[in-house]
Amino acid sequence: MALTYTQLVALVRDWSNKDTTVLSDVRIKDCLRYAADKAYRKLRVLPLENTITYNSASLLAATVASSTLVPSKTELTIPSDLIEFIQIREIDANGQPTRVFNEKTDLRTFNDWTSNKYNYSAFWTRKGNSILLSPGFDSSNGATKIELHYYRRLPALDALYTVTPANWSAGLLDTSSQGATGAVQLFFSEVNGVTTAYATQAEATAAGGTQTNGYFVGKLAFNWLRDENERVILMGSLAEIFAYLQDDDQAQKYLSMFIAEIDELNAEDNQRSASGGNIQMTYSAGGLL
Repeated sequence: MALTYTQLVALVRDWSNKDTTVLSDVRIKDCLRYAADKAYRKLRVLPLENTITYNSASLLAATVASSTLVPSKTELTIPSDLIEFIQIREIDANGQPTRVFNEKTDLRTFNDWTSNKYNYSAFWTRKGNSILLSPGFDSSNGATKIELHYYRRLPALDALYTVTPANWSAGLLDTSSQGATGAVQLFFSEVNGVTTAYATQAEATAAGGTQTNGYFVGKLAFNWLRDENERVILMGSLAEIFAYLQDDDQAQKYLSMFIAEIDELNAEDNQRSASGGNIQMTYSAGGLL
C-alpha cells in the first residue's frame, strides 16, 4: 500500500527510534530529500526512464545553418530533470528514425571541423545545459522531431499534482477553500449534462451552459520511490539521520543496506532487459588506428 508523505516521515521516525526532542520532522524531511538525491545518482531502472520530443518549429529556430567551413548545428535545452542520456534520435511523422546520434564527442572535437569523427552525419556533445547536434535538424530528409530518451529525477517526495483542468478531469485534485495554501480556482461549464473545467472564466463563458467555479489543490503526486520502493528511501534516509546524529556505526549499517537495495533493483532491471532473446552489442573503433 502506497504511503502518504506524512506516513513516510512517521515510518522513518519509527525506524530511527528517536522522538521529536532528538530528531525533528524538519530534519527527517531533509534526510529524505538527501537520500532521494543519492538514489538518483545510482539507480538506472525503467521507472526513471523518460522521453521528450522537440518539434520541427522549435528545432528549425534552434538551428544554425552550415558555412563553407563548418556543418550546421542545432542547440537544444536539456530537461531540468535529466540524470543521464540514453538515446538521441531524429524521427519522421511515422515515428521511424531518420538519424540516430550515436557519436558523442568532447566539446573541442565537436567545434573543430578538422578533427576526425567516425560519423559525420550525426554527432553530438553537451555544453552546459544544452545539447549540440550536428549536422543540424533538416526537415528535407523527412524528419519532423528529435526525440531524447533519458534517465530522470522524479518529482519531490511531497510533490502535489498541479491544479489544471486536465488534472481535475483525471480525478487528481481535491476541493479546497479560497485562500487555502496552494488553492487555485477553476471554472466550469455544464452543457447537456456534461461538465467541463477551464482555467479561466472567459473560457467557461465562451463554452456556454451553466457556469460554476471552485477552488482546488492537487493530490499527492505518484512517486515510484515512495509508493513502490519505500525501502530504498527508508534505508537512505536512516543513513543520513544517523550521520546527523553522529552515530557512525548505525549510519554505515543503513548506508550499506541502502546501496544493497539500489544494486538489487539495478540488477533486477538488467536481468529483465536481457531476458526474452539474445543480446548483441556493436562496438566501433571510431576510425582510430
